[in-house]
Amino acid sequence: MSLFHSVVTKAADYFFRKRSPALIVFRGGISLLTMTLLGNFAFNARYENTHQAFSINIPSSDLPISLLTVGFYCGVALVVIGLIWEIHRDVAERRKLSRQVVISLEERGLVNTSDSPLSTFIQLQYKGKRVDPIVIDIRDSLANGAVNYPVPALQKFLAIENSIEERRNQIGADDVEIIYGGLVPVPFAFLTGYLIDDESKVEVTDWDRQISNWRHLDGNDDGESFLIKHLYQNRQSRESVVAISFSYPVDTTGISKSFPNLPQIHLKLDNIRFDNHWSKRKQDRLAYEFVEIVKSLIADGVEQIHLVLACQNSVAFRFGQAYDRRNLPPITVYQYERSKVNRYPWGVYIPQSQQELIQVIDNKYYIIEAG
Repeated sequence: MSLFHSVVTKAADYFFRKRSPALIVFRGGISLLTMTLLGNFAFNARYENTHQAFSINIPSSDLPISLLTVGFYCGVALVVIGLIWEIHRDVAERRKLSRQVVISLEERGLVNTSDSPLSTFIQLQYKGKRVDPIVIDIRDSLANGAVNYPVPALQKFLAIENSIEERRNQIGADDVEIIYGGLVPVPFAFLTGYLIDDESKVEVTDWDRQISNWRHLDGNDDGESFLIKHLYQNRQSRESVVAISFSYPVDTTGISKSFPNLPQIHLKLDNIRFDNHWSKRKQDRLAYEFVEIVKSLIADGVEQIHLVLACQNSVAFRFGQAYDRRNLPPITVYQYERSKVNRYPWGVYIPQSQQELIQVIDNKYYIIEAG
C-alpha cells in the first residue's frame, strides 16, 4: 500500500506541480474533461420520517449534449497531446543531460581532501549529468606544508589545458562545464585560473574548513574594497611588487628583504579574515580592482609584476582568471615560506609572449645579508 501511495504521490507531483508548456496543455485537458463530465451530472436524494422530510436535488446542466460531447473529446485530445508532448520533452531533456559533462577539476596539496572528493560533491548536485573528474595531486612535492619540489609540481598544472581541450573536442564545447576546487599553494592556484581564463564556463568552489567539505561561493557581497598604499616608490624602475592582503596580512618585512629596492604597492582589505571570500560577486569585483591597479602601473612604465598574494585558494584562482594574457605584463606569483630566511624564495613566472615558457624561477632579488 505504501508503494502504491508513493507512486500516486510522485505522479501527482509530476503532472500537477511541475511546470512546462506540455503539462499546461495536459492540465487544461483534465479541467475541460472535469467540466464536461460535471455538466451532465444530476443528483437527487430524499429523506423523510413521521416528523419531517428533507430532500436534495441537483439538476443536470442545461447545456446541449452535443456541446458537452465536443468539450469531452476536446479535453481527451488535450490530455493526449499534452501527455505525448511531455514525454517527448522529457526524453529530449534526459538525452541532453546525458550529453552534458561536468568536469570536476580538483587540486590537492595543502590539505588532504581525498575523503571528500570534489567529484562526489558535484554528483550530488548535478543528477543526470556525467561528472568527469580531473585530479591534480602534488602532495608528493610538499613536506610539512613547504613546497620542496616546485618544478615537477608545475608540470602537472601545465597539463590542465590539454586535458580540458581533449574533453571539449570529444564532447563539444557547449556541453562541457568546469567546476573547480583546490587547496594548493597560491602560485599554482593563480596559474590554474590563468590557464583556464574567464572565457570558459567555470564555476568555482572552495574548501570550507569549518565543515570539512566543499562549498559554492554563495555568500553576500559586503561591499569591501582594497585600501591602497604605495611604498618605496621608484619611478625609474620597470618592475613593481604588488602585495595583496586578503585572508592574512602579507609579510611586509619579508617583502622588503626579498625584493630590496623594488617599488611596492599594497592592496589590503580592512577586514582580513579567513572566511571573507564566500561571495562570488565580491571576488569578481576585487579581481577587477587588482587588474585596474596593474593597468595603472603599466601607465607608469612598469613592465614586470611581482605578485605577493595572501588569500584563499578560490581568490587566487579568480585573480588568475582575470589576468589578461594579451594586454597585461609578465607576472611572477611568489610562494611564501615562513620558515625560510628568504620568505619568498621562488615563484611561477607567467610570460606575456607565447614564445616564452611558464616556469618556476628562484627569487634573484634577495640579497644574502652578511653574518
